[in-house]
Amino acid sequence: MRVSMKYNGIPTACESFTYGEVEDYEVVIPSSFGANGTGVNGNNNTTSAGFSLYPNPVNRGVVNIKILDVAPKDYVIFNIVGQRVQSGAFNSRIDVSSLQSGMYIIEVNAEEGKKFLERFIKE
Repeated sequence: MRVSMKYNGIPTACESFTYGEVEDYEVVIPSSFGANGTGVNGNNNTTSAGFSLYPNPVNRGVVNIKILDVAPKDYVIFNIVGQRVQSGAFNSRIDVSSLQSGMYIIEVNAEEGKKFLERFIKE
């Protein structure tokens, strides 16, 4: 991703300018957000191949997670800025009542180095 800023104006795509700055950033899109990744089924519960998270949005302080075919070990929850806000040994019912309202990403680590990433909203 390229971000440019021009003094006292708005830069165009291929413009040369004297005062300003241009910076390049790398954007990584995890495979779980790809065409064959996660989706939302008809009742707002998130599903992915062998992984389900419900309810989404979380409104009672507990998120339920089901994982098929592998044994989950632990989990980490990140806020939208990428800060680790909660972690622990995996349990199919994770208490998120201490989290503020907002969007989060949960990473579940399973056997054989498999990881599951999913977004959820805490009301």
